[in-house]
Amino acid sequence: MFEKVLFPTDFSERAETMLDCIAGIPQVREVILLHVVKMTRYPMGVQFIDTLAKETAENTLAEAQRYLTSLNPDIRVTLDTTISPEIAEGILTHAEQRGADLIVISAREKRVEIGELLGSVSSTILCRSKTNVLIMRHKIIETLTGKTYEKFCPMLFSRILCPIDFSRFSEHATALASTMKGVGELILIHVVLPEGGTSSEIKESEQAAEARIGAVRDSLAAQGIHCRAIVTRGDPAGEIIRIAEQQDVSVIWISSYGKGCLHDFLLGSTVQNVAMHSTRPVVVIRSWE
Repeated sequence: MFEKVLFPTDFSERAETMLDCIAGIPQVREVILLHVVKMTRYPMGVQFIDTLAKETAENTLAEAQRYLTSLNPDIRVTLDTTISPEIAEGILTHAEQRGADLIVISAREKRVEIGELLGSVSSTILCRSKTNVLIMRHKIIETLTGKTYEKFCPMLFSRILCPIDFSRFSEHATALASTMKGVGELILIHVVLPEGGTSSEIKESEQAAEARIGAVRDSLAAQGIHCRAIVTRGDPAGEIIRIAEQQDVSVIWISSYGKGCLHDFLLGSTVQNVAMHSTRPVVVIRSWE
């Protein structure tokens, strides 16, 4: 599914360690290592490009290429350097031009605002990308040893949590997750809102959800996929994050749709909150029809 992966790198230590995770993504055939050189704009329309920075970037990308190839010789590694007045815009444009299936970005330490949490570049990519996005958490890639690394890098898709709201978007995302090579288990979750009706009406909603999600589970099980289903009640983002921790999932796999991220960007509010606050990697599946 993710045959062509775009990895924008700033050559930080965190970015270097993420190469190990990228090399383990199932079915990847090509990795595009991209560095965006920012074009500086001065008054009177004058623009300046740091040619030394561009040359240094090309040399560093070549080193990253050799390392990634040593991890997985079957992966084709392409090096790209582009110039843009805005780094995020350069990444998004490049992803579309190269036909990438997935953009891999890194989250940072927890803060209040999404721009602070993910970094301004990463948050813009998350909100505006028309390409699928994988958000790796900084704690996961600080070290390449121990159980945490083993779970979230080589075994990234070993236990996938798939939120389902029974829309065509979530159905599409779940179907894609089921096709991932190396999937050990799919955990389906539907969250019933605790308000909007009487206690008996909410209970009926839960029972109806259990029947619907059970049908999805049984259909996946018939395909030979190890699958479980959970129906819970509460705030959707909060419950998704709570269940992800409780079930010790390796990644949250969620569909993105609707409006609500920083007013003019396309991202569902639940997806935004999950991406902001989850301590697990998050794959955001874009559904464009």
